[in-house]
Amino acid sequence: MVVAFENPSDDQSIGRSVYLRTALLLIGWAIAAFLLYALATFLPSVVMAVILLVAWVIVRFDSRKTKSLGSVLCGITCSLTGVCALAMHFTHWHEDVMTRLIFVGLCLGAGLILLDRRADGWSP
Repeated sequence: MVVAFENPSDDQSIGRSVYLRTALLLIGWAIAAFLLYALATFLPSVVMAVILLVAWVIVRFDSRKTKSLGSVLCGITCSLTGVCALAMHFTHWHEDVMTRLIFVGLCLGAGLILLDRRADGWSP
């Protein structure tokens, strides 16, 4: 069996690498969202509140906004979480479902920020 390695400076392989990383990040994001939603159905309210508080602090006090894929996905996730929070506040429609969605959104946002900072080497 012969294995051919591509030249890393080749534009096509770099583009493929970006698409692969994007696909892996989106698949991981969706799996994590599903697992967090399933976890939120079994968590006591006090534990969920503590996790929400920690996640909110991480998202709220993130001082570095970059143009990385993780940062963009975090912005989209947190924006949708804000829409869920506003909808729950004004309509009180399925508050248990909306609370779980807010929990998932804040946890995903905090996780994406931490992954983005890890990729940056944790430098301030």
